Amino acid sequence: MKFSFEFEVDQANKLLICEAYGELSEVVDLEHMLKTIVKIAGKNQVKNIVLDITAFKILLTNVDIANLLITFQENDWLGDLKIAKIINPEFNIHNVIQGLAESLSLPIKNFENRSEAMLWLLFDKVRAEHK
Repeated sequence: MKFSFEFEVDQANKLLICEAYGELSEVVDLEHMLKTIVKIAGKNQVKNIVLDITAFKILLTNVDIANLLITFQENDWLGDLKIAKIINPEFNIHNVIQGLAESLSLPIKNFENRSEAMLWLLFDKVRAEHK
């Protein structure tokens, strides 16, 4: 379990852009990373987050991810934040996360490139295949 993430704030577009690298195998580490990203967004007064995880492997069970997303939803940790994940489509876990997020009404969506992610975040537009 070695991972890291970097971030930058795009003040012009009011975006937090994060990139995660490595692999993660403990749910507590994913929770910590997501809470940190939420805190950074709040501190910088941004509501939209681009989370590039194309170089990041999540090695958790579906149950662990479901429980974490339920906790996020029950505690309203995202508030009015939106998270656009840029994913590597080879990893099926991202489809599981998006499906669970949708069922819990969490504003988390998968995209394969940054431009589509930013369209959704800034203008709430999504191409048909991502709906």
